[in-house]
Amino acid sequence: MPASHVPPDPSTAPAESGPRLDATDRRNGVAAGRVLLAGALGLVLAMVGNSQQLLREAQQKPFGWERDASVAVWEPIEGASSAVGLHLPRLWVDEAFGRSVVDPGATSDEFAVAAEPDSTAGATPTEQTSSELVVATPGIEADTQPGGTAPLVAPGAQPAPDDGASSEAGTATGDEQPVAGASDGADNTGETPISAPPTTVAWFPTPDDPLRLHIMGDSMVQFFGHVMVGLADDTGVIEASSEHQLSSGLSRPDFYDWPARIVEVIPDTDPDAVVMMYGGNDAQALVVDGQIARPFSEDWVQEYSARVGHVMDLVTTDPDRVLIWVGQPIMESPDYDERMQQVNKVFAAEAAKRDRVIYVDTRDLFRGPNGGFSRYVADADGQLADVRLSDGVHLSTVGGRWLSQVLLDELGGLVDLMSGAPS
Repeated sequence: MPASHVPPDPSTAPAESGPRLDATDRRNGVAAGRVLLAGALGLVLAMVGNSQQLLREAQQKPFGWERDASVAVWEPIEGASSAVGLHLPRLWVDEAFGRSVVDPGATSDEFAVAAEPDSTAGATPTEQTSSELVVATPGIEADTQPGGTAPLVAPGAQPAPDDGASSEAGTATGDEQPVAGASDGADNTGETPISAPPTTVAWFPTPDDPLRLHIMGDSMVQFFGHVMVGLADDTGVIEASSEHQLSSGLSRPDFYDWPARIVEVIPDTDPDAVVMMYGGNDAQALVVDGQIARPFSEDWVQEYSARVGHVMDLVTTDPDRVLIWVGQPIMESPDYDERMQQVNKVFAAEAAKRDRVIYVDTRDLFRGPNGGFSRYVADADGQLADVRLSDGVHLSTVGGRWLSQVLLDELGGLVDLMSGAPS
């Protein structure tokens, strides 16, 4: 007899492990394609909204095909964005947070200075291969310092004896030629001219009437400016302030316009002394009369010298104000170090033409045990101090303290910083 089919007892049936799957069940999800589309749309809106900044960054690139290509891409995008106002939200945010708003390509005319007349006036800028000439003169860094001071060494240390050896790798050995156009003010010995010391300020700073000091420059100032402000404040008779702009200099006012900034800040703060340090970003092509001048070509040196001199003149419009211009230190890269020596030549030559501008050569201060670049340099006690960062360019905090003390000592040779200091 066939067994009868008995339905299973629901109470004894095994419990299901989860909800039943139904092919017709549609979850409330978003298709992956929509997510990708939303992400792409957000990216496009971000690019359009930031088109002014992106165009500005493209314009800041060194002259060449990469800059041309970037500008060609971003100019029409920025133009379309500005035409319909898509850039305005970014500007409103920048203004709300106090950020500076700069139109792409906007510059002042502060660098439109007439070049000094010479035989090259009116010459067509050229891209000559002689722009790579080495300009160092063997041993000049250790021979003299501005105002006849001794060679710069670590504060409290004794100058190292001069053995006549070449000071660093890449320094020329006697057959160098000076930078084209940079010979004004040099004597026939081939040495870099040094500044005549300015007239000592005729008053003595006190806590109630402190000397006002302002420090300005590129990223090098970022690493020593705050240290110098602290040391200056410790004197009790100096009221110091500092400002810097990364990646800036005097070659590209389309990126950051230092002359315009100087015209704004100097009358406002009215400093008695100014410390400036530029040059680290300046060994690049310049636009001269609408044409590109290669670094250290004759046209480049003439234009760059005019810019340096113009900045010096802007600062020293007050006959009682002094300017201390800081040269670039030894660099780790031989090629970069060579370029910095050449901009230092321009600084020294322009300072030598002006009574109230002092050029301070820092190469000896940071010269290593082997005579060239080193992160570690002996201090006054003969102990090695870590004075440079690992990038081979910037100063460490210790290096910034060394440089700041040297600059304050230089300032103390012009103004009595001790007579009014609290005891």
